[in-house]
Amino acid sequence: MEQNETPLHNKYLVSLTKIISIYSFFLVLIKSIAILRGAWLVPNVILIMPFIALGVATAFAWANQKYQWWLGIAGTIIIIVFRYYEVDWTLALQEQFGN
Repeated sequence: MEQNETPLHNKYLVSLTKIISIYSFFLVLIKSIAILRGAWLVPNVILIMPFIALGVATAFAWANQKYQWWLGIAGTIIIIVFRYYEVDWTLALQEQFGN
């Protein structure tokens, strides 16, 4: 194997980290646009906080080329759980903290 080649499992990790980073960026962007167009402020701000942290962590790993499996797995779990419970959490947060 040449010096520039990476093992297959590392290629998957690099791809997973990049996907999580890009997904986090676009989710924050979409939620921000929704807030500007009149969506509930408090629930959406609270719900994008983990994605800001996740996006920064994965972007840092991507920039420094120091990929970690735990970050990829944790990011995947966070995205799946968020997508499953997003509507319920948004409604609950609006009832709790809304105007």
